[in-house]
Amino acid sequence: MDKLLKSNWFVKIIAFLLALMLYTVVSMENQQQADRNSFLTSFSKNSETVKGVLLTPFYDESKYVLSDLPKTVDVKLSGPSDLITKALKVDRRIQVYVDLNRLGPGTAKVPVKVRNLPDGVDAEVEPKEVKVTLHRKLTKQFSVQFNTKESKNLPSGISEKNVTFSPKNVYVTGAEESVENIESVRATVDGSQLSGEMATNLSLKAYDKEGHEENVMIDPKTVNATIPLKKQKKSLPITINQKGSLPKGLTISELSVSPKEVTISGSPEQLKKITKLKSIDVDVSSITKNQTIKVDVPVPKGADSVEPKQVEVKISVDKDVTSKTFSNVPLSISGKEEGQSVSIQSPSSKSVDVTVTGSKASIDALSKSDVKASVDVSGLDRGTHRVSIDASNPKNLPMKLSTSSVQVKVDRKEQEDQSNNSTQEDERTGSRESNNEQSQEKKSKQQLSPSYRASRGQETIDRDDSETEGEN
Repeated sequence: MDKLLKSNWFVKIIAFLLALMLYTVVSMENQQQADRNSFLTSFSKNSETVKGVLLTPFYDESKYVLSDLPKTVDVKLSGPSDLITKALKVDRRIQVYVDLNRLGPGTAKVPVKVRNLPDGVDAEVEPKEVKVTLHRKLTKQFSVQFNTKESKNLPSGISEKNVTFSPKNVYVTGAEESVENIESVRATVDGSQLSGEMATNLSLKAYDKEGHEENVMIDPKTVNATIPLKKQKKSLPITINQKGSLPKGLTISELSVSPKEVTISGSPEQLKKITKLKSIDVDVSSITKNQTIKVDVPVPKGADSVEPKQVEVKISVDKDVTSKTFSNVPLSISGKEEGQSVSIQSPSSKSVDVTVTGSKASIDALSKSDVKASVDVSGLDRGTHRVSIDASNPKNLPMKLSTSSVQVKVDRKEQEDQSNNSTQEDERTGSRESNNEQSQEKKSKQQLSPSYRASRGQETIDRDDSETEGEN
């Protein structure tokens, strides 16, 4: 025994066993305390108020339409906190409702009920009662009409009678008194969303005789519409723009188009803005003999269509090449709007030199009056602009200009007239001021210089005084 007590290993083992026993005792005490706390907590009462809980009505929806029912209520739950937490965040089965199955048409106060509560959890609802109204349900068919008052951005000339809808009829369902009060179901159109003559997914609204919107259900909710637009037609000349060059040794003796004009169609507002057609490009680089080709006519921006869609271009070539320059061809102005004043600032001659190339026979047949040069100012705002020159000749022969563009000034006539009137008024005012200054100067000389009277003599001075008084 003495040997065991003196052994280091024996002492270490005894110490370890004692420590283990002490740890076990302390752990058992902590576990017992935790169990006691958990047991007490599970039986402690707690409360939590949930706001905005959805209120569900139960009634015969095939016969009635419900109104005046609040969408949500507040619910106060009382009970063990773990059960409340489980019910709200895990189960989520609690339902707040009103039972209207035994009610008929009319207004009544009904209690708000709660179901699917866990055992041990109580609920208190605020408000405890709600006021509801049941209406007899009615479904009626209406034809869709065009809402001219609320539609916007529509082209001019649209007639309500010409608008067709698909589907033509819709069904309206709602409270009997609301449906019976409906005068029309109308579709609203935004012209900016028109695709050609078609408008899609137009929303519908039901109105009474006084134009007030009724709260009803419409099936289908949207319709499509075909809106015939009032169109006008306009004829414009075609111009040809030569692209590329003929093979060496050849020249164009004639480049003509048939027909010379095409007809564009569209709304009056858009056609008013279109004053000319863009020149049609014709590539002549592969032309070696006289021939006629067909080219497409593009639809100008803003127009709906063009007729014909193709034109024939006759190309005549010649081996006898020559050129001729026509000097000082006057520049004309096209595309000027009403009330607009346009002047050419540069070149000051308001003319351009045009060199025409073609066969000798074609050139000899041309005169200066056959060569036209113009500038198009359509769409230009007030101010100074650089504008390209358009040149033409009867046979569409290639041309070269001494300058490709001119500088123009765009103004309004009334502003120009006001400017001229202001200049004339300034000139009249300046003239009067000049006369007054001369009169005052003459008086000053007479009053301030005695030698002036003496040198001129009394007779002359009196005459000057008389003239001065007359001027004043």
